[in-house]
Amino acid sequence: MNKGLNCFLKIWMFLGFAFLYLPILVIIVMSFNGTAYGMFPFQFTTEWYSYLFTKSELLPAMMLSLKFSLVVAFTAVIVGTMAAFGMQYMSPGLGKKLNMVLQLPITIPWLVQGVSLLLLLNLLGIGRSYFGMFCGNIICVLPYVAMLVLGRFAMADRTPEAAARLLGAGALRVFFDVTIPMIVPGILAGGMMAFIVCFNSFCIQYYLAPFGVRTLPVEVFTLIKTGYKSDLNALATLMILISLAAIILLNRLGYSGSSLFSTGTKKGNDKL
Repeated sequence: MNKGLNCFLKIWMFLGFAFLYLPILVIIVMSFNGTAYGMFPFQFTTEWYSYLFTKSELLPAMMLSLKFSLVVAFTAVIVGTMAAFGMQYMSPGLGKKLNMVLQLPITIPWLVQGVSLLLLLNLLGIGRSYFGMFCGNIICVLPYVAMLVLGRFAMADRTPEAAARLLGAGALRVFFDVTIPMIVPGILAGGMMAFIVCFNSFCIQYYLAPFGVRTLPVEVFTLIKTGYKSDLNALATLMILISLAAIILLNRLGYSGSSLFSTGTKKGNDKL
């Protein structure tokens, strides 16, 4: 490659990484700034971390979001895995149509989904409630789980399933002892995506959450409007560290990003 072009591409690569990670670095630095609203001059302090765990309203909101997102992700993993398991045995034409329908909640803006679900729930007399918020988030995250698990089915070698059936194993035994271990990366990836998407789904939670209930996205939105303190930066820093720890743990266990989130089709893999 031409030396000048190589240098130019490297510069763009570093600019791209800076664009991605510089805001995160700023948040981490400002979490140790004692000046109000994260402004200059910089005054080193750790008081915001103490404030976060003693007086801040952010921590209860984060715990609510964590619990709610875990329930949604767990439900979506079960339903999405079963849906993917059923779709793979359908005819190619019907499977393709269902796959297209499954992707619609991803393409439709969450603002539209939130408003339409609120109107529907009001029409049914349910209104803003935990049940409505749960249903809204399931609709948003379910396609991610189903598509990622379908991708693992498409890439997997299905001969162990046929061998287990030939040896006399029943359908449930084959499913739990052979199929589930085979698609574990897809299930993990789907669960992670479901949790992340639900945790960040501000529009759905803003329109469907019960009155007085504030998940973390709603709480942050409220604080941004009224003027936030740097305990928000401290919380963001802790969340970044937890995310990094989770990524390192998954890599240590042998699950890289390509192995978890790949949805390609394995050539020469005949569906049984």
